[in-house]
Amino acid sequence: MSHSLLIIPIVIIFLLKNRYSKVFLLVWIAWLYVGELKILTYFAINPYFISMDEGCIVYNIYLIFLSIGMLLHDANTQMPMVSEEDQIAGRLIYNDLGAFEYVLLAFPLIWILDFVRNVGFIPILSGHDVTDTMYGLSYGYVYNFGFFNCLSAVLLYDRFLKSPDKRRKTFWLAMLIVSIVIMSADSKRLYLLVSLLAIFVYDKLMSGSMTINSKTAVMVVSGIFLYVILQNIRLGSTTESPFARDGLPLGAEFREYIRAVNEFKPGEIPGYDLAASTVGAFVNSFLLKIAGFDKSELVHKDSAYSFMKLFDSENTLGIRTGLTSEVYFAYGFYGLIIITFFGWLISHISYRLVCVTQKSSLIFLSTIYGLLVLTAFGQSSVTVGCLSVLSYLYLLMALVKRLSRQQDTLPPHLV
Repeated sequence: MSHSLLIIPIVIIFLLKNRYSKVFLLVWIAWLYVGELKILTYFAINPYFISMDEGCIVYNIYLIFLSIGMLLHDANTQMPMVSEEDQIAGRLIYNDLGAFEYVLLAFPLIWILDFVRNVGFIPILSGHDVTDTMYGLSYGYVYNFGFFNCLSAVLLYDRFLKSPDKRRKTFWLAMLIVSIVIMSADSKRLYLLVSLLAIFVYDKLMSGSMTINSKTAVMVVSGIFLYVILQNIRLGSTTESPFARDGLPLGAEFREYIRAVNEFKPGEIPGYDLAASTVGAFVNSFLLKIAGFDKSELVHKDSAYSFMKLFDSENTLGIRTGLTSEVYFAYGFYGLIIITFFGWLISHISYRLVCVTQKSSLIFLSTIYGLLVLTAFGQSSVTVGCLSVLSYLYLLMALVKRLSRQQDTLPPHLV
């Protein structure tokens, strides 16, 4: 009965015109089954019964309103018509990045050099469990802009796609692989997953069609494989099977969400404040300080820190439970208003993707889409923190473009 509610979002998938909205909704539906499979396989390893009914009902109700939000926007938006000639030729995009493209291409190298200079070693290569220490290291200033690695990955993939010969294709593919290894140096997996999702979207947009082919399969399998391998490496074990240790190596976030629903009601999570932590993560620390707030104190009210010791008083790691969990425990079923707007926003971004003509916008929107897909099991403070960093670059690029246009319109004797 808890799954009968899924009929509504499944029907809406067939009503949506935009395929990127469809894919987003499919991922969120699939996450339900991944989480349930995780709980079942976890029980086989550790016979701890977890009742799933109530949590699944809540998740599916939120899915319904997410899909309704998508449909509200989709039904009132005209899908752009693409001619057969344009489909064959592929997407025509104006490259407006200028010098920023070279900075972004080189950014992973800049990031890892500053990383090693501050940390002194690469956590993922330390050979022991780094989960207890990786959030307490001093990574340096450049580390805070690590989300730019995702933009770099998309640009490297773009170079790979457009290379005219096999030798240059091989070079840019190798650089892409190197950048993926670099962004995984701290053993965290967010940038890796966002990059793969952004590359997937970018590839489909450039090809002019959303088709599921062998390349798509390779991307999906690579993402899952790298996710699991990184989890094993960060625990200091590359030989032990993750299945033998913890059941399905995916879906732990959904399991923790279900456990929380079973034991707590909305508003009962000690110290949890979704609004405060989201504002704290997004707004610049200097501006918060002027307003009399401490950024770190606000961020520590997010779900990761608040849920951290709910089931284990000795736990030192943040627990991610996903956007549905965050909104539900903050506002109960009033949160359905928020998730409906979120669905509307996803549809809006999906339509922007199919209409964009500038390379900078395409790279930004592909990356944002990938980041928002992961909110199914991510945490809002990290999501808005990444968006905040991205907004700095976007505003800087907009300022440079504006100054460049003004320079071009000046009379020759004033240039």
